[in-house]
Amino acid sequence: MILADKIIELRKRNNWSQEELAEQLGVSRQAISKWESAQSTPDLERIIAMSRLFGVSTDYLVKDEIESKIIQGEVEESGSPLRRLSMEEANAFLNAKLQSAKQIAFGVWLCIMAAIPLVLSEIWNKQSFAEPLGFIIAALIVAGAVALFLLNGFKLKAFKWMEKEPFETAYGVDGMVKERLQSFMPKFVIHIVIGVVLCIVALATFVASDFLPQIIRIERNAVVAVGLAIIAIAVYLFVSAGIIRGAFSGLLQEDDYRPDKKVLGKKIEPIVGIYWLAVTAIYLAYSFITMEWHRSWIIWPVSGVLCGVLYIILELIYGKKINK
Repeated sequence: MILADKIIELRKRNNWSQEELAEQLGVSRQAISKWESAQSTPDLERIIAMSRLFGVSTDYLVKDEIESKIIQGEVEESGSPLRRLSMEEANAFLNAKLQSAKQIAFGVWLCIMAAIPLVLSEIWNKQSFAEPLGFIIAALIVAGAVALFLLNGFKLKAFKWMEKEPFETAYGVDGMVKERLQSFMPKFVIHIVIGVVLCIVALATFVASDFLPQIIRIERNAVVAVGLAIIAIAVYLFVSAGIIRGAFSGLLQEDDYRPDKKVLGKKIEPIVGIYWLAVTAIYLAYSFITMEWHRSWIIWPVSGVLCGVLYIILELIYGKKINK
């Protein structure tokens, strides 16, 4: 095992991010990143500092032939070794996520678009078949979305363990993932920027639905339908980019995929799942009762912010219990 892999392994064992390790060593995050990708090597002073910080000898850090004893210690303590993720598995996971990202995002797009037939059915409210037809079309669209979610869930089931269990990566995996992440980031930024712009345009469309029918001959609900379609495109961009970005974070075990976060996630996920079921029920109940689809969409961004607050509170509560 080379020095780069040993630094990665030791940092992850301590549940530190690159920024946290850099702060303790008095270097930049970019320096840690270069060390871990074998683009440069730390000087003698930093190697000594790391040996003290990690509790290992300098010989262990600099001599490739000395293998890690940390994993053996963890095996004795937990009774089972950490699973090692091979290069083949990492590539298979990324490829599966790249394929499913568009399909899952399309499913979310369909869920939002399902509201449009219901909105447009009010334009032909004099026709007895208008409302039932709107419901039928909406139900078929939602059924298609659910089918996509289930199919992709089965495809990704083989990799589900990566979201819940800590693991170690084979030689070269972290470097490969970082290289692919770096090439993806410009596309990620473009998706987010376009999505934000579309959300602003959609908001302007909803506002215009109150006065535009008075200026030109157009139904108010038709304007609302256009706004919903724009929102659907924005959400598609957010979801597809977010899934792919999350896949890279999952392989690097960073952000929400750090080992300590995975432990917390097992406790928090059921609560968050119940929260989103409640939000969905409130959204559908309010929308169907009032038929104000042009206003009810605001429930989702508000719920997203509140979910973030809820997650932070739960992390504080369960984090203290785990650390005791």
